[in-house]
Amino acid sequence: MDQFSVFIADDHELVRLALRGMIESEDDMVVVGEAADTESAITECLLVSPDVLVLDLRMPGKGGAHVCRKVKESAPAMKVLVLTSFEEDEELFGVLSAGACGYLLKDTPPERIVHAIRAVAEGQAVFDSAVASRVITGRSPCGLELEDPLSDREMEVLSLMARGMSNKAIGKQLWIGETTVKTHVSHILRKLNQADRTQAVLAAVRAGIVDLGN
Repeated sequence: MDQFSVFIADDHELVRLALRGMIESEDDMVVVGEAADTESAITECLLVSPDVLVLDLRMPGKGGAHVCRKVKESAPAMKVLVLTSFEEDEELFGVLSAGACGYLLKDTPPERIVHAIRAVAEGQAVFDSAVASRVITGRSPCGLELEDPLSDREMEVLSLMARGMSNKAIGKQLWIGETTVKTHVSHILRKLNQADRTQAVLAAVRAGIVDLGN
C-alpha cells in the first residue's frame, strides 16, 4: 500500500506527539517531520516536501497564514490542513486565502482528524461545521461576476465539490467518468478565476452561488 507523507507544525510537544501517534497508527500515513515555530516549519517542510502539512495557526514567529502562503508559493501541490484552537474570522479567512484546503478545531475527534488528513491528501476540502457556517456568513458576497456563466452540469459538479467530494465520488454521483469530472473542474476554475478547487468553492460560497450549509 502506498503511503502519503505528513508534516506536523505545532508549538506544543504533547500535541505533536499525539498527532504523530494517531497518524502513524494508520497504514497509509507516515510522519516525515515536525516543527515548533513558523520559520522552521517553512524551511523543514519544504525540505521534505510532504503530501500534507498539518498546521497550527499560532506558533512563535509570523503565524500560520504566513507559513501556508510561503509553503504554497514554493510547493503548490502540497495540501495544508489547519488544526487549531482558534476560529477568529481574520485568521480563518487569512489562512484560507493563503491556500489551506481544510480547517479543523483541536477538539475534533481523533478519527475525524485522521479522515480529514486523508481527505485533503486526496484533494478534498474539509471544514469544521462551525467554521463552514462562518465561511458562509462571515463575509458578505463578493459580487462575483462571470463573463462565461457556469453550465448546469458545472453547477452540479461545483455543488458536489463544496460537499468535499473527490472527482471519483462526483463521477459516481452524476454517472459520468472521472476524466469528464476533471474537465468540468478545470472549466469551473477558469470561469471563477481560481487556482484550485478549494478557492473556487470559497469564492462560490461568498458569492452565494453554492451553500455549504447542507
